[in-house]
Amino acid sequence: MKEWPAPVWFEDMPEGISYTRNVPLADYTTIKVGGPAEVMAEVTDWDQMAALVRWCNAHAVALTPMGKGSNMVIRDGGIAGVVVNLAKGLDAVRVDGTLLYAEAGAANGTAARAAREAGLEGIAFFGGIPGAIGGALRMNAGAYGFETFDKLKRVWVLDADGAEREVTPDFLAPRYRGTALPAGWLYKAGEWELVPGDKEEIRKQMQEINRARSSTQPLHMPSSGSWFKNVVRDGERVNAWRIVDEAGCRGMRVGGAQVSEQHANFFVNAGAKEGTPGTAADFEALSQKVEAQVLERLGIVMEREVRFTGVE
Repeated sequence: MKEWPAPVWFEDMPEGISYTRNVPLADYTTIKVGGPAEVMAEVTDWDQMAALVRWCNAHAVALTPMGKGSNMVIRDGGIAGVVVNLAKGLDAVRVDGTLLYAEAGAANGTAARAAREAGLEGIAFFGGIPGAIGGALRMNAGAYGFETFDKLKRVWVLDADGAEREVTPDFLAPRYRGTALPAGWLYKAGEWELVPGDKEEIRKQMQEINRARSSTQPLHMPSSGSWFKNVVRDGERVNAWRIVDEAGCRGMRVGGAQVSEQHANFFVNAGAKEGTPGTAADFEALSQKVEAQVLERLGIVMEREVRFTGVE
C-alpha cells in the first residue's frame, strides 16, 4: 500500500483533535477499495469541525468529509490532505413534534427509524438508502419515488470560514442527484417537517422496502450502491439498470470488479469474496467499458451517480 510522506503542515494543525497518518480507507467504504488518507482527523464536536474547516481553507489543504462511505470510490493512491470521519460524534438525531433533525454523520436508517418510533411519515425511504445524512443532502439521494429534499425544511452548513449558516433548501438548488453547495462548504444537518402517521403502517412500509432491497440488490456483496443515474429516453426517465442490461453489460467484469448479475446498476467487489479484492482502477476501467458499450449500442451517454475521489 502507498504511504504518504509526512506533510510539512502536519505539525501546525489545530490542537485538541486526534490525527493519524496513512490510514487505509478501504474499510471506511462500502465497496472496500481505496488507498490511504494522508491524514485522518477524528473530531468530537462541531466546534472542532469548524476549527478544522477554517484551518484547512486558510492553509489550502484539501478536506474530505466521510460519513458511511457509500456512493463513493476512493482511488488506489488514497486521498491527499485531511479526511474527517463525521460518523463519530457528529451524528445526532432528535425529534421535536413533527420536526426531525439529523446531523451529517447520522446513518440514513437511524433517521428513518427515529421518525417511525415517533409515528411520523415522510422519510421511510431513508431506510433503503445506505450511507449518512451528509451524503444524502449532498446528492439529494432518493429511492422508491422519494428524494431527500422533498420534506426538507431547513439546512445547516459550515462555510469556508467554518461559520455555521442556516439556509433554505432552495438556496442549495436541489436537482436529481445533486445540489449546489458552494466549494469549501459542508453539510452539518437537516431538518425535515413530517406528518403524523400510524407507527405500525410505517413499520410495514419500511419492512417492504427492506424486502424489496433484499430481493433485487446484491446486499451480500461489497458495493457503493447505485452506480449510474437514471436516464431520460424519449421524454421518460428509465432506470439505469435497464439501459445497462439492454447494452449487454450484466455480469461484465474487469479484475475484481463486476457488474452485478442480480442488479445491473450495482458494481460489486466480486474479488473481495474470492480473496483477491478489486481495486479502484478495476472499477474505473469497468465503468468506462460499460459506458463505451452503452454509447456504442444504444447511443446513450451514461452519467455516474457514484463519486470517484483521490489520486491514482
